[in-house]
Amino acid sequence: MIEDRRRRRHDVDDDDDDDTSRILRDCGYGRRLVTIYRSELTRMPMIAEAYMDGACRMCLIVGLGSSPPPQYSSSSRDDIFDDDERDKPPLLEVASLNERGIFDSDRRAIDIGQITTLWHDFFDCDDDPSTYLSIEGLTGAIERGVEGARESLRNDIFPLERTMQGMYNGRVANRSRRATSSRSTHVRNSNRRTIAPLTKKDIPRVASRSSNPTRIGELLRNLLRVGDDRASRMVDSAHAVDYIYPDYCQRDDVDGRIARRIVAARALAEDASSGGRFRRRSCQFASARYDGEGDDPEHRGRGIVRSVTLVNGGWIAVDPSIRAASEGRKFASPAATITSSTSSSSNGRDISGGRRTHVISTAADERIARRLECLAMGDAWEGDDGVRGCGRALELDVREALVGMGLPLTSEGATAALVRIGMWSEGKTDVVGSIVSSKWPRHEPWSPEVLDAARSLARREGERRESLAEKCSMSRRGRRASAISYDALSGGDDGGLEGRVDLTSLPCVCIDAKRTTFRDDAIGIRLRSSTGRWTKKAASKWEVLVHIADVSDLYFDVDGSDGTILPSRQDTDVRLLREAAERRGQSRYDLPLGPLHLLPPVALTALSLVTNKENTINRCVTLWAYIDERDGRLIEAGLERTLISSPKALSFGNASALLDGDESPGSMSSTQAILSVAERNLSLWSQFHSQRNQAAQKREQRMASKELISKELHAASKSRARDDGVGHSFQRSRGHRMVDSSLDLYAFAIETLMSRAKQPIPRAAGSGSDRRGRLGTAPLRRYIDGLAQRQALSVLCGYGEKMTFEECRKASKIAARASDGIDNIRSSKSSIMPRSLGSRDRQRQVSALYNLARHLESTGGVQKVKAVSTGRNNEVVILGVGATGTCKKIRGAMKTGEKLLVQVERIDPEMGLLEVTLVNATEHTTRTSSETMRSLN
Repeated sequence: MIEDRRRRRHDVDDDDDDDTSRILRDCGYGRRLVTIYRSELTRMPMIAEAYMDGACRMCLIVGLGSSPPPQYSSSSRDDIFDDDERDKPPLLEVASLNERGIFDSDRRAIDIGQITTLWHDFFDCDDDPSTYLSIEGLTGAIERGVEGARESLRNDIFPLERTMQGMYNGRVANRSRRATSSRSTHVRNSNRRTIAPLTKKDIPRVASRSSNPTRIGELLRNLLRVGDDRASRMVDSAHAVDYIYPDYCQRDDVDGRIARRIVAARALAEDASSGGRFRRRSCQFASARYDGEGDDPEHRGRGIVRSVTLVNGGWIAVDPSIRAASEGRKFASPAATITSSTSSSSNGRDISGGRRTHVISTAADERIARRLECLAMGDAWEGDDGVRGCGRALELDVREALVGMGLPLTSEGATAALVRIGMWSEGKTDVVGSIVSSKWPRHEPWSPEVLDAARSLARREGERRESLAEKCSMSRRGRRASAISYDALSGGDDGGLEGRVDLTSLPCVCIDAKRTTFRDDAIGIRLRSSTGRWTKKAASKWEVLVHIADVSDLYFDVDGSDGTILPSRQDTDVRLLREAAERRGQSRYDLPLGPLHLLPPVALTALSLVTNKENTINRCVTLWAYIDERDGRLIEAGLERTLISSPKALSFGNASALLDGDESPGSMSSTQAILSVAERNLSLWSQFHSQRNQAAQKREQRMASKELISKELHAASKSRARDDGVGHSFQRSRGHRMVDSSLDLYAFAIETLMSRAKQPIPRAAGSGSDRRGRLGTAPLRRYIDGLAQRQALSVLCGYGEKMTFEECRKASKIAARASDGIDNIRSSKSSIMPRSLGSRDRQRQVSALYNLARHLESTGGVQKVKAVSTGRNNEVVILGVGATGTCKKIRGAMKTGEKLLVQVERIDPEMGLLEVTLVNATEHTTRTSSETMRSLN
C-alpha cells in the first residue's frame, strides 16, 4: 500500500491512473491523493482519524467494504451499475477505539466522509512496516499513545495556544495570497509541467474531460475552497506535529511517533470543538476500482472493491470573521450559564448577574476582555449613522460575547460582563463628575481576590514604613542598627534597615504634574566627600541622586529559595498582584472615565513615595551619578537600595518658577538650592550626551515637534494647557526638562552598568538604546519596569536571584504582548456625551475650523495654508489656527513636526471635519523634513 501510494505521488504512468485521479493531479491536488489497496490492508492496516459517535477517534482501516446497494439501470443486464452508481463511494471496514481507549473487537463499516485524516505517510515509504511491526503491536502502540496524549494535554505541557495560532496565521496567509503570486503558480501536473492555479471559470472545461462531469465539477469546486497543494488552508496532525515538536527526531521509535501524532490530532480536534481556528474537513471520494474492471465490462460493479482513491482531509482554517463570532460565543459560554444573583441598575435591567472566575486562556479571550474594559470605561463607538454607542460598530467578537451573555451593547453591559466573569468587582461608591450620571454604580476594575491582596499589601507596607522610620530614628540618635533581611524584621528579631543606605538626612524634591496621584521618582544631591569615594575638585563636589520607588519585592520569586524576600504567608498576595500587573502590562490614561492602573490604587498608594509628611520614610532604588561640571561627562555612577525622607512635592510650574529665580518663602530656600545644583549637572550631562548620541538627537527632535504642535493647538484656542501631557498638552518647561534629564540619566546609567556586568535586563519593545528608551523609571506604571528594577538590584546590589537570558526574553515578550493588545484596541478617547454637547476638544476643533473658514474667505479664494505634521495617521495641524485635519492622497508617511504647505479640499466646521492635500505632493517623497521647513520659513 505504502509503496504503491509512493509511486502514484511521483512519476505515475497514465495507464495506471483513472480519469478522476489524472484530472486532480493536473489541477495541483496530487499530493493529497491517497490510494488504499485491499491487498495491502491484509498485511498492515492504515491508521486514520475518524469522527464516530459524536467524537473524534483513532481507528485502523482493515478492509474495503462492498459498494452501497445498487440502483439498477434500465439495461437488459440488471447486474451492471450505471455510470452514476459506479461513482458512489464504497464503505470502509475499521477497528476503532472506544471511550476507554481500547480497540473494540467488532469491526464497523463507516462512510468515507467519517474519515478526517489518513496517516498514509506515517511509515517510511522505503520500508514495509509488516516486517518489523505486527498488527497487535500497532494496536498496542495506538492505545498507549492515546493514554499518553490525554495525560500530556491534561497537564498542559505544550504551548498549544501559540501552536494553533501559528498554524492558523500561516493558513490564513495562504488564503489571502493572490493567485498570481510566485508561490501559487509553482504547481506541477503529472507531466512535471508548471501550470497556472485552477479558477472557477476553468472548472467546467476541466470537468468535461471526465466521464462524469457533474461529479468532478462538484469535487473541484469543493477543493477550490481549500486551496491546492502549495496554497492550501488545510492542516492535519502531521503539520501540527512539526509545530508542537519542532526539534524532535524524525527517526524515533514507532511508539513515540504515534504518541506525538495523537497529541497533535487531539489538539486540532479540541480547538475545532471549542469554536476556535479550525473546522473539520473530511476525506473526499475520488474514484474506486473493482475486481475484473478493465478486462471484461460485464463484470464491473459486482461489489468487490480492489482499491479506493481519496482526497485526504484534515482541518481547514476558518474565515477570520467566522472565527471572531465563534470566539465571542466561546467567551460568553461559561458566564452565560451562571446562576445570577441579580443586581439591577436604575432602569430595572439586570446588568451584573452572578460572578464567577473566568479563566482567560487564549489570546482571543484576552483581546475581548481588554475591549470590554475600554467600553466599560466610557469608550464609545460611532456607527455609520453617526449614533454613538451603536452596537453595529463594535468588533464582532465583543458584540457576540455581550449578546451571548444577554447583556446590552453599552458601557453598562460591558461593566456587567466584567463583573460577571470575575475580572471586575462591584463597588459601593458612585462616579462623581460632569460626564457620568451619579446613578451609575462605581466598579473596581480588579477581581475581588486582587483587591483583597492589595489591601493586605497596604497594611503590611504601612507597618513596614513605621518600623523602618523607628529604626532610622534610633540610628540617628547614635544607636547601631544591623542590616538584616525583611524576614527577620517581620519575625520580631532585633531589626535593621534591610541592608539599605540611610539617606533620610538628605532632603529631596519630587516634581510631577498637579493631577498626579502616585509619585514614583524624586531628585536630590549629595556631597561626594560624604561617601568616602574619591573627589575630583576641579570636576564637581556633588553627586546627583535619582530616587525611584522600590517595588521589586512584588517581582521576586517568593518561594524563599534565595532567603531574602517576603515570608511565605505573603506568597499568595504577591503572586496575585504580580499576575494582575502582568496581564494589564501598563497603566492607561486615554479612557474617558479615568485611568486603568497597573495595580489597584490602594496598592499603588502603599508603594508610591509619600510626600510633604514629616517623620515618614520611603524605600527607594537610588542612582548616584558623579558628573563633570566642566563638560557634562558622566564620571562614575552606581545603584543603591536606600531609605529617603518624605520629598518636597512640587508641580512642574512651581519647580520652573523656583529655577527661574522667583521670590520664594524661606522654607523653600533649601529646595531651590537642590533644584539649582541638580539642574546644572543634569543639563550639562544632557547636552554632552545629545552631542554624542544619535538616538538622543532624534528624541530631542521628536520632543521639539510635539512641543510645537501643542503650542499651536492651545495658542489658537487661547486655552491653558495641562502640565501632564494628556491630549495635546505637551510642555517642556524647565521643570519638565529637569525631570526628563534625570530619568534619561537613570536609564542610561543602568543600561551602561548592566552592559559592563554582561548581564541581561528585561526591556520593552522600542526602548532600546537606538531609541533612547527609558529603563526601569516607572515601576508603578509599567510591568516591564518592575522586572527591570528587580534585575538591576540582583546584578548591581546583590539582592535576590538574577534572571537568566531566557527569563528576560520571556518577560520582554509578555510586556510586548500586553502593549500590542493595548495598541490594537486603543481607545479613540470618545466622549460619552451626546454629539450636540460635545467635548472640550471638539469645541476647540469647531472653533478653529470656523476661524480657518473666515481666513480662507478673506484671502479671496486662496486655499493654501501652512501646516505641521503630528506624525499620527497623516494628521496635520494648521499653523495659526490650531485646527487638525487629515492629509489625503499622500504616498508614504509624514515625519513628526514636518512643516508643510497644504491645500484645503474640504472643510465642515459643524462636523469638525477638515481634509487637505499636499502642494507639490510628488516632491514630498524625495524632500527631507529639514528642506521642507527651510522652504516654508
